[in-house]
Amino acid sequence: MARSRLRGAGRFRRTLKALPAAISGEIVVELNVTGREVRSLMQAKAPKKTGKLAAGITYRVLPKSLRMQVGLIGSQKQRNDLFYGRIQDLGRKAQVVRVLRRHGTFTHSFNPNGTRKKTLASTYVLRVAAMAPKRFITGRYTDMRASLNANLRGIWTRALSVAAAGGSDE
Repeated sequence: MARSRLRGAGRFRRTLKALPAAISGEIVVELNVTGREVRSLMQAKAPKKTGKLAAGITYRVLPKSLRMQVGLIGSQKQRNDLFYGRIQDLGRKAQVVRVLRRHGTFTHSFNPNGTRKKTLASTYVLRVAAMAPKRFITGRYTDMRASLNANLRGIWTRALSVAAAGGSDE
């Protein structure tokens, strides 16, 4: 497991693991509700040329570590199919690239070892225009963050009062 560079992160993780099951269950429920809301906000801000990108935005709640992931997550194939989502989200610089275009194949009949296929190809230079970032995934979403913090504040207050009493509410 990767180590965090944040001071006190390990102690905080141990505290999260020691939470009573009822409190961590409440946090998971709140993360699920907020995950759906953040996903719908991201889908609303996503480019809608075909709708695939907005449909590819999902969320996941990891109950053991009490983490929530929202964005273009999923299997490797799903992420590969939506590779351009990262470019749309973060933008790109203007650049000049060399492109190799394959036209087709033809066969050599004079090859003594049998026929051999060869690919016809040509190269050309392509100017790629700059694209401004759309920030539909990496945006700040300050209103949603404030809402989540307000909802979790009550849960944390109850959890800390139970922990301070020295018992669990199970």
